[in-house]
Amino acid sequence: MQIGFSQIRMDGEFVFRMGGTFVSYTSADCQPHTPLYATAWAVKAGENSFIWASCDIARFAKEDALDIRREVAAATGLTPEQVLISATHAHTGPTARASVSPYFPTGDLSYFEKIAAKTVEACLAAWANTQEAAMSYATCDEDKCVHNRRYLMENGESKMHPGGPGYPGRLMKEGPEDPQLQAVWFVAEGKPIGIIVNYSSHPSVMYGLKYVSADYPGVMRRALHAVYGDIPVMFLQGCAGNLTPCDHEHDATWGKGVDGAERVGTVLAADVIRMIALTRETEEVTEVRVRTDSVRVNYREITEEDQRKSDEIFALLDSDHKAFDALDVSVKALANKIRNLRDKRAVAPYEDIPISAVRLNDLTLVTNPAELFVEYQLDLKQKLGGRTICAELTNGGICYVASKQGYLLKGYEVNAGFYDYNAGQTIEDAMLRAAREVRD
Repeated sequence: MQIGFSQIRMDGEFVFRMGGTFVSYTSADCQPHTPLYATAWAVKAGENSFIWASCDIARFAKEDALDIRREVAAATGLTPEQVLISATHAHTGPTARASVSPYFPTGDLSYFEKIAAKTVEACLAAWANTQEAAMSYATCDEDKCVHNRRYLMENGESKMHPGGPGYPGRLMKEGPEDPQLQAVWFVAEGKPIGIIVNYSSHPSVMYGLKYVSADYPGVMRRALHAVYGDIPVMFLQGCAGNLTPCDHEHDATWGKGVDGAERVGTVLAADVIRMIALTRETEEVTEVRVRTDSVRVNYREITEEDQRKSDEIFALLDSDHKAFDALDVSVKALANKIRNLRDKRAVAPYEDIPISAVRLNDLTLVTNPAELFVEYQLDLKQKLGGRTICAELTNGGICYVASKQGYLLKGYEVNAGFYDYNAGQTIEDAMLRAAREVRD
């Protein structure tokens, strides 16, 4: 099977606005920590050929991802449905067009086009670099680097990142985690030519710090480069809408800040190195299928109370910026999303989102563009069985989609989301259908 990889560095060539909705500085204000890359993987398999890129940015807007997919397709003879564009969701990389907040001046947004150009360059380089290669796969559980970040509080609602043990009003962790770490690598002439790593844990360890960094995936990549040389390392973020490396159950400083990124990235790299060292088996890829569909999800309703709160926050932003800065992030998120949601609902009460599935032998990879709560990923893996990789924030970025329990318990992720109570199940069902179609 013809397999190709490439890795194009993005940082250092242009200034960009930093990831996260509630920060107002650019990369020019920051120190370097780990490089930002656009990493691409290409598989040539006739009508089931595909190219998949993953970039160290917060997210792609659906329209930006589609423009990239069309440009790559036009240059390679593929269709846009055969091109997948993912974001690692690094919060210390460039923020995406969909995340630009009215709370702060946006400045020059031309960096979107520069990121797109780098992504296209990586895709075309991977397509040109294809060679005969065999595939290896391994998995392990790594429970030290992922924790559920939502806790039920005494007021009956959930709170994101409620500190460590002893935090006032904290009752219990809301939901589960998925500790599965998966690695896929391709071997030519006895050496890996590219490594793909999948894990589900929010890369926001360095959020708000003035560093340019790919966060813990960047540390992991740096460690893998030290062992295997400067080969492409592609990170696919699993469904991590409610997951974090921070261990609020025992020690909230674990997985936090620069030290946290170094710890988590090093642990994951060690796991990957161990799996590669212990896995001698390779297999020729003989079965390849790729499919991209769309599914319709409904926007949530805007209540009069939501609209009133949103208007009050924006009024406070204009009248007392210091008081605005002191507000909880979930309050700011609600105000911002209500304003955006009102504009979206003026066009239609729903949104059509892309869902993709790829099969390589008995390995299935499924994608969605949400920050999906992990409950749906766990259920999907149980239903599909075998080797199943979920990659979120692919072919767009539509923000949080909570579990049904999470939706009722509210909190930051629900306040920051656009979609209704049934959206998560709709997305899971669509991923399940796509996966079964490429497996049949």
